[in-house]
Amino acid sequence: MPNRAVRTFGASVIVFALATFAFIQVGRGDDATAVEIVPDKSTTSTTSLPEDSVAVTVSNERDTPFVYKVGLLGAPTTDNFWSYFGSSPTVWDAYVLAPTKASLYQLDPTAQSLVPDLASSSRGPTWDQVGWRVVVTLRGDSRWSDGEPITADDFEFTYDMVRSMKLGGQWAKVFPEEVVDVTALDRYRIEVRFSSLPSLDVWPHGVGTAPVMAAHFWEGKLDDGAGSATLYGLSGLDDPASGPLSIVDFQPGRIVGQMNPGYWGDAPDLVEYHVYEGMGALSDALVAGRVHTFLSPRGLDDGERAALENVEDVGVVTSPVFGVRYLSFNLDRAPMSDLEFRRAVDLVVDRSRLADEVAGVPEARTLLPASSTAWYDPARAASLHDPVEDRAAAFEDVIDDLEGLGYTWTSRPVMTTDGVEPGEGLLINGAAPAALTVLTSGDSYDPARKLYAEEIAKAVAMLGFEVIPVSTDFDTVIDLAFEEDDAGNLRYDMAILGWSLGNPGLPSFYGELLGSGSAANNTGYQSQEMDDLLARYETARSPEQALDLIWQIEALVMRDLPYLPLYSSQIVEVYRTDAISFTSAPGLGGIQGSVGALGLVTEPPPR
Repeated sequence: MPNRAVRTFGASVIVFALATFAFIQVGRGDDATAVEIVPDKSTTSTTSLPEDSVAVTVSNERDTPFVYKVGLLGAPTTDNFWSYFGSSPTVWDAYVLAPTKASLYQLDPTAQSLVPDLASSSRGPTWDQVGWRVVVTLRGDSRWSDGEPITADDFEFTYDMVRSMKLGGQWAKVFPEEVVDVTALDRYRIEVRFSSLPSLDVWPHGVGTAPVMAAHFWEGKLDDGAGSATLYGLSGLDDPASGPLSIVDFQPGRIVGQMNPGYWGDAPDLVEYHVYEGMGALSDALVAGRVHTFLSPRGLDDGERAALENVEDVGVVTSPVFGVRYLSFNLDRAPMSDLEFRRAVDLVVDRSRLADEVAGVPEARTLLPASSTAWYDPARAASLHDPVEDRAAAFEDVIDDLEGLGYTWTSRPVMTTDGVEPGEGLLINGAAPAALTVLTSGDSYDPARKLYAEEIAKAVAMLGFEVIPVSTDFDTVIDLAFEEDDAGNLRYDMAILGWSLGNPGLPSFYGELLGSGSAANNTGYQSQEMDDLLARYETARSPEQALDLIWQIEALVMRDLPYLPLYSSQIVEVYRTDAISFTSAPGLGGIQGSVGALGLVTEPPPR
């Protein structure tokens, strides 16, 4: 399976998650029933930084505009929202362009559910003599940044453009095939029709989160017969904004966004995005006050945090992330292909201790992170994580099962209250097993992975194997863990990996990690039972049905153990306390997870 497909898939999912996370202020709850996987690395580009300023007129009640200065480690690749949402975007594109467009609903990062954005209320699908449909009434007071009203015609135009030009990428995701028509019934009412009763990922999490584009600006821009490449090649600098920010200047190292007075939510008067060539230069800019915070999907590593957390007027924010770190098994190779071996590993690896002592974060009991407050059930997670009362007895049963598969020891491994007494003289069907490896990335971004690999190697060695921890660069890990050899087999034994998981409002990563043949499933796991559950989950039409299926999926994961969840993800970020403050904590994903927390950031109170 090509690793490029994995990286491309991951990039598109995190961008979509950021786009749906962007602007909701805490406290706007609504009826969620009515209304994604990326590698933990991102590729940075290098661009020089011009420090000259651009004069922008701001209309507000203050004498001096509130200017929010944000650092980036990579430059956006386009100013065209059509292109950003429809091609292969970078996270830097998302940080800058996602705030320029609104949709019917947005994800509240606190409640982790959809709430009205440009819609006036929540609506569920209904049946009429024609078929399934949703009729949504717009707020009516929302305007494009050029002052024109946002109307139902804009939504109909956006849908017609996506269909007529066959736009792909995230456009295809928010307008899936099940959406057969979007019609403006009148100035502020939209009718969306479906081919059948829509699943949750079609409505509201599909077309309900589709960005709206300005019909009065884009109509007539293209000649007849022009394709998506022509559309994507147009400049988007003057494209009116429906979200909180309008881009008014777009230079290689500096982009400026201006508050859209026609948007209902709060935002700074100006947002300046400054591009730096590395974390060192960006840290220097933060210390000097040239930027107030920075956006990066990886946040700060331990060394970077230590260098900044004691700097005067620099505050540290640690936030949960919708992500998980796990041990994956290559089921194409023995002994990883033996379920009893994977069960033995589950018993000898003390995940609770490692999460506390090595990662310093909460233990992951399931693939679903505990940060997913809308879907996570602690009681169910606990029952799946450690269903046996007597681990020593369970371990003895597993060793018996391994002996039934041809494993023999001159001295069997034994679990006691003090730990595991290692097995000696292991043979499998009369032959000494080959040494096993635990593969992981060794960079400073997540130093816990390297330590985990060492600890897991020690634990598995208690079973009588020689186990070698292998720490290398991230790209090599991806190549070895996802790219098959000439015989079609995966090229590793065990690997510690981590992903950000997309949209927490409707977890959609299960099919990618567990589906037979999925590009992101690097274990070789194939189960018809799992595929059937995934198909039912992906077509779930109510939150209650989806929730029940999530926990059936998690139970099957812990039964078959293609993955062993290890620990949860957090992100560490910093900001200038003398320049900005936040009306409440940024929430899931931190400052970057809400593309700068534009609805929460404000000027600090007087000292």
